[in-house]
Amino acid sequence: MDFFNQLDLLASLDETTSAEQDVPQKVGLALWQERGVLRPIDRQWIEQLARHAGEDHYPLLLAGALCSAFLGAGHICIDLAKIWKKPPEGITAGQLQTELAQCNVLSLTSWCQALSSSALIATSTDGSVPEGAECPMVLAGTRLYLYRYFQYEQQVLVYLQRQSNAEPFEPDATLIEQLFPEKSAEVNWQKVAVANAASLPFSVISGGPGTGKTTTVTKLLALLVAQSAAQGKPLRIELAAPTGKAAARLTESISNAKADLPLSHEIKQAIPEQASTLHRLLGSDFGRSRFKHHKENPLHLDVLLVDEVSMVDLPMMAKLIDAMPPHARLILLGDKDQLASVEAGSVLGDVSLGIETAYFQPDWAARLTQLTAENVSQFANPAAPPISRALTLLRKSYRFDANSGIGKLAKSMNSGDVKGVLSCLQANYHDVHWHVPEEGQTKPNIAALAKGYDAYWEAVRQKQDIASLYKVFSSYQVLTAVRQGEFGVELVNKHIEHYFYQRGRVPDPHVWYPGKAVMITRNDAGLGLFNGDIGLCMPDESQRLRVWFMQSDGSFTGLLPSRLSEFEVVFAMTVHKSQGSEFERVSLLLPMTPSPVLTRELIYTGITRARQEFSLWGAASLVMAAAQTRIERNSGLPEELWSHA
Repeated sequence: MDFFNQLDLLASLDETTSAEQDVPQKVGLALWQERGVLRPIDRQWIEQLARHAGEDHYPLLLAGALCSAFLGAGHICIDLAKIWKKPPEGITAGQLQTELAQCNVLSLTSWCQALSSSALIATSTDGSVPEGAECPMVLAGTRLYLYRYFQYEQQVLVYLQRQSNAEPFEPDATLIEQLFPEKSAEVNWQKVAVANAASLPFSVISGGPGTGKTTTVTKLLALLVAQSAAQGKPLRIELAAPTGKAAARLTESISNAKADLPLSHEIKQAIPEQASTLHRLLGSDFGRSRFKHHKENPLHLDVLLVDEVSMVDLPMMAKLIDAMPPHARLILLGDKDQLASVEAGSVLGDVSLGIETAYFQPDWAARLTQLTAENVSQFANPAAPPISRALTLLRKSYRFDANSGIGKLAKSMNSGDVKGVLSCLQANYHDVHWHVPEEGQTKPNIAALAKGYDAYWEAVRQKQDIASLYKVFSSYQVLTAVRQGEFGVELVNKHIEHYFYQRGRVPDPHVWYPGKAVMITRNDAGLGLFNGDIGLCMPDESQRLRVWFMQSDGSFTGLLPSRLSEFEVVFAMTVHKSQGSEFERVSLLLPMTPSPVLTRELIYTGITRARQEFSLWGAASLVMAAAQTRIERNSGLPEELWSHA
């Protein structure tokens, strides 16, 4: 068993093992755990490693435990410089520095020196680690990583740096003009995005709801297909998204957008519509941690378009990049302001960090101006780093007009404009409704939340076909910010289902019944189901109950309920789980008390799931606090990509 397999084994041990150990300085880590900074597994992990290596130096134990805890919270690494000045909530800088001083660590520099002398930590100064080093952690400057995540980050960073300096392609300006014949005094950022992405082997197109991301990439694909056809070369294009629902939406959107293209039928037919999940694309035969496609067996494609990239975590991005053929283009599409991935990392946010203001280096801005006849040169910035040329932000919303409360509310929340948020909520817009909790209220208004499903239950009663039923179900969704508590998704789902039972719509909540809606909570490659897939229970032609799941091509697969192992009822879902989906009407339910998950990104994501009507259930104090709270995830990508212009 090599060291890293042993590392995985140690991480799987239970809490009891930790309690039985006799590792020096446990009292210090116990304090951090008591304050909620560390989980039992964080202590257990580093204490087992220390025991294995014969090390018991408290500064090492603390740094290792924090590295594990921060990874569990979505961070790629810990920044010791930040922690030295401002430790996690519950511990003061004075307490931390006093603890470390007792171990003769009197400064940040001496802490880093103490860690670099440990056999458990490799030191990196140039993105690499000493050859042959088998250390579970890596120290790069003041950033401490688990080895595996350091490698993931380096894979992504090296790829981005290489592509940022690659020779550009020469797109056909005449074709670009044909795809965008309309003229305007304002810069057409969709046109710029197409010209930019067609010029590069790697590109990012970001934009909020209704900015035309799918329309833009459909025209981009049309340009690439037309250019390839003119050269007599076949072009292999693949489309992908993190979840089945997002893949189905991408398939439908591109299919619709193709119809309006001012190109020949042959070119339109050559533009692919079928999207798959990233897991299916990479081949999940061997589970989440290993895929069929990788560096030695790359994907068979020339162009890969990935939608909803804000949901893609760092390990998945690293594995995707690893599987890319050297010649292939990678196009990433998403909303940079949405919630980051559930797992560790915030790749889209890190890569597009300065997209709002950096714009393009002068020579690149001049090139885009010549290609598009748009005045891009006014957005030249000599200080823009190389990565900036790969980024285009779509700035105009075509979905929400001046009278749309949803559009204004999303914009105010995204910018942290507290007054603007409250003004939108109080303005009586036709598409925004605010329900403030009554004094003394301790439970959500289940009857009001459940009413949104009236049309769905009528469709179930009428025994509509599964495609129609799925469409009706997907028109409304209750979203929650948290999982636990009276306002968490678990109890809200339970209460809504019980409400349906009381009104005769559900015969028994504890069994399968027509109309039961479930969400898969763990990947099952054998069934072709993935975390987040939604299924509706309805009888088949022989009246046998099956759970029907939409495939990425819009078709449906019916499975016997007994074949499903890990799932939950989904009349409500968390905002995280809603990413990649859109609904006509959304009800967002906030808890009654402050929570660290209530952030600007979470509420913005909830708002932008709604196309026509958005209802917010929550107190003003929580909404105001969330608007002023941004998600911050530690990573080395921002500094490496944006601090070295």
